[in-house]
Amino acid sequence: MRLQGKTAIITGAASGIGRAVALKFAAEGAGVVAADIDGDAANDVAVEIQKNDGTAIGLRADITKRSDTVAMAKAVMDRFGKIDTLVNNAGSRIIKPFLEHTEDDWFRMLDVNLTGHFLCCQAVLPHMLSAGYGRIVNMASIAGTVGRPNRVGYVAAKGGLLAMTRALAADMAGKNITVNALAPGMIASPFNSSFKEDSEYGDNWNDENLVRRWGEPEDVAGIAAFLASDEAAFITGETINVDGGSIAALVRRGE
Repeated sequence: MRLQGKTAIITGAASGIGRAVALKFAAEGAGVVAADIDGDAANDVAVEIQKNDGTAIGLRADITKRSDTVAMAKAVMDRFGKIDTLVNNAGSRIIKPFLEHTEDDWFRMLDVNLTGHFLCCQAVLPHMLSAGYGRIVNMASIAGTVGRPNRVGYVAAKGGLLAMTRALAADMAGKNITVNALAPGMIASPFNSSFKEDSEYGDNWNDENLVRRWGEPEDVAGIAAFLASDEAAFITGETINVDGGSIAALVRRGE
C-alpha cells in the first residue's frame, strides 16, 4: 500500500471527490482525517473507513476561518503526531450571469476556493517543515485554465489556486515538500449532479471529452493518491488535468 503509515487531511471530505479521496487514501494505508464544514457527514465518512478496518477521524472545519484550520491541524497532531499530506478539496460554486454576481458572491468564491486553501496550508506547513516531509494536493478545476460562462468568481479563484500552487512549490524548494494541483473536468459528483441529470446536458456531455464519458470521483482520487505517494517525489509545482482530455483537443459533434 503506497500510503502505509502516512497521515492525510482531506478537506471537503463529506461527499463527492473528497469522500472518494478519503476512501482511496484509507485503502492505500493512510490514517485519514476527513474534514468538512458538515461535521456529522465527515464523521460518517470516518466511520465508513473504520468499518473497513481503516484508521480515520472526522472533524468539522470551516476552512475560511483561520481559527478552524489551526484547530484542525492541532487535532491531527494530537491524534496522529504528524501531518504528511494535505488535500485541499473543499469548494463551492456560484453560477449566475456576470452582472448578477454580487460583491458577496465574489468574495464567497475567493474565500472558499482560494483563501481557505491558503489558510489550510499555513496551518499545516509548520508541522511539515518540522518533520522535513510533506505533500500538498490542491483540488483546482479546468475552469482555472479555460474560461467558463456564468462562473466569474469561481473561475477567478480556481485560476488563483493554480498560481498559488506554483508559488508555494517554489517557496518549498529543497524542503522535501511538494505542492501540486489536480484540475478535474466533468466529474459525476454531487457538485455536478444538476448537470449530469439534466436532459439537455447529461448524456450530451459524453461527447465533449476524448474518453466519451463523465468522470467519476474515483478517477480523481487515484491521481491524488499518486501525488501523495513517494512515487511522485520528483513532481512539484504541476497541474494534472483529470478531464478525459476535454481541453487537450477541440471536440465537436460530427467531423
